[in-house]
Amino acid sequence: MKSKPFPIKEGIPCQLKWNHSTVFLTMATTASCHRVTHDPYEFKDNKMNFHNIKSKLQARTKMLKGEWPGRGCEHCKSTEDAGGISDRLSSLKMPGLTAPKELENNAKAVDVTPTQLEIYFSNTCNLKCMYCNSKFSSTIDNENRIHGKWVYGEYLKKNNLGKHLYLPGKIEINPNIEEDTNRLFVWLEEHIHELNKVMILGGEPFLQKETERMVRLLERTSNPNLTLVIFSNLTVDPARVQKWLARMWKLVEQGKLDNLQVVGSLDCWGPQAEYVRNGLDLNKYVDNMEFILHKTKITPSINSAMTALTIPTLPDLILQLNKWSKVREVYWSGMKAGDAGRPYLNPTIFGKDILPLGIDKAIEVYETNGDVIKQAQLNNLKGIRTECENTEPDLLQQKLLKLYIKELDRRRNTDYTKLFPTIEKLFHS
Repeated sequence: MKSKPFPIKEGIPCQLKWNHSTVFLTMATTASCHRVTHDPYEFKDNKMNFHNIKSKLQARTKMLKGEWPGRGCEHCKSTEDAGGISDRLSSLKMPGLTAPKELENNAKAVDVTPTQLEIYFSNTCNLKCMYCNSKFSSTIDNENRIHGKWVYGEYLKKNNLGKHLYLPGKIEINPNIEEDTNRLFVWLEEHIHELNKVMILGGEPFLQKETERMVRLLERTSNPNLTLVIFSNLTVDPARVQKWLARMWKLVEQGKLDNLQVVGSLDCWGPQAEYVRNGLDLNKYVDNMEFILHKTKITPSINSAMTALTIPTLPDLILQLNKWSKVREVYWSGMKAGDAGRPYLNPTIFGKDILPLGIDKAIEVYETNGDVIKQAQLNNLKGIRTECENTEPDLLQQKLLKLYIKELDRRRNTDYTKLFPTIEKLFHS
């Protein structure tokens, strides 16, 4: 499969709307990116349809007309309005994306076959990240079952502050998840040769049984243009990780895959990182990353979810990134948490006050080494900085954030004030 550059230039083009689909099997939903509203996927003649459902077709049609579709696209619009670099703009400049085949003959086609597929198979996970929820983490689900409702729920309701923190003790997982998983694999059997990237997320893929099924599929097929990306917390036993990586890399050596990438999710550094991603063993993370760098040819990268709490030690993470990149280029990407229904997690709630805590320093120390991808990622971080600088502090969301982390401390026997004194001071400024 030759690269097919995205041909749509008119309107408000977004590669992700045409190229990319995400399937959330735990929720029986689909989306075109991590920002937008989820919609139920559909079935026709017992076949799964997730890329060309009604809402996605309507969104593409609107964008061709120069209209923002709403339904979550407001994030990119507000980012661009604030002078930042949105996911939409970043995707248009990123290399390696391939346009759907249908656009070859019709640059206005809206019913298309995706070239990128992102899959959330289950919520099996060993961590309790502060920005995550039980739909993506079985350990958070278990925590909610033990502790029940959030103690501040009634307070929020009485004060008309919404129900952002009023979470139930358990969640409803898609009751047809096994059947839907089977249907998705039927789709994959039919379309695997049309994809140039498959991303497996979680949960934690190295702990999920569906990862085994995906690898078996790839072992009996061949797509030399396909990149397989595993998003892992890299806090799984190193022996288990090494076994999986050896099996997956064999597919590359056999020419059945083009490349294998491992994204080790990590948001900041030190004990602060272990607080944000509760259950994280940073030493185990380092061991797994060092193995990938020194013992394999696998392409590694780091993905960070940025909250106010990750900002103070973000420069330390970037410095470690620079160190690892002297062995082999390690890429980094950062996205703001809190844009999908939990705005109190967004670092912009402190406005420009948060800049001296670490964003400016992180930008200063980030070494791009002349790499075009790294420069794009640095520009994205600069865009987040610009957005913070141009956003007024939101005292309500700050209050909600403090209530949220106090509840986490109650549940997990932690104390954020000891690890994040600069953030604690912002609450009182």
